[in-house]
Amino acid sequence: MFRSIVGQGRDVHPIASDFLEHFMDGAGASRTLSPRWLRSFRVIQKAEQKNQHRFERQLAQEAKRLPDGASTWLHDYWDARISALIGTELFYVSRMSMLRSRGSFTLTRTGPEVRVSGTVRHHWFDPYDWDRGRWVYIPRHGFVPIAVGRELVESDEARNFLMESRHVQTLVGTFLDRRWPRRPTATFEWSLVRMGHR
Repeated sequence: MFRSIVGQGRDVHPIASDFLEHFMDGAGASRTLSPRWLRSFRVIQKAEQKNQHRFERQLAQEAKRLPDGASTWLHDYWDARISALIGTELFYVSRMSMLRSRGSFTLTRTGPEVRVSGTVRHHWFDPYDWDRGRWVYIPRHGFVPIAVGRELVESDEARNFLMESRHVQTLVGTFLDRRWPRRPTATFEWSLVRMGHR
């Protein structure tokens, strides 16, 4: 049945078919997904933006506390859980996954202005397994029992493996600490660092 899913699904969901075939091969080696492909899904973009906004709030708070003429570092990380939309190819690759974003930033104040710069390393990961739920709907095959995948692993005919992807972004920003009656303002600009693997 799984071999049939691979064969019939390759023209519609090539990545999902490739990963299911890798599961069936039983080697268990980790697989890396293209950041460009992964980030083409809105749910991944939203997870990335969620962690970006968390960093922005932290940086704004840190900027408020920074004395004039001083500089400081901020190191932290945030995790965003991801639930893929049913029917998308990402769903057939990874229904539930995690995006971990590790950030390192510098802040420098000159008068009311605090300049911010830094780097965030995003690490998406998920174990490819058949351990969650009871059924999954596969086009052309209907509802497939999750237990089939577990049985294949238990009989050593297939093997779970780690899926992951990494990309890096830079941040530059300015926090303007305006006093009453005006509120402080912050502007942040994120840029993707182009890497060799796409």
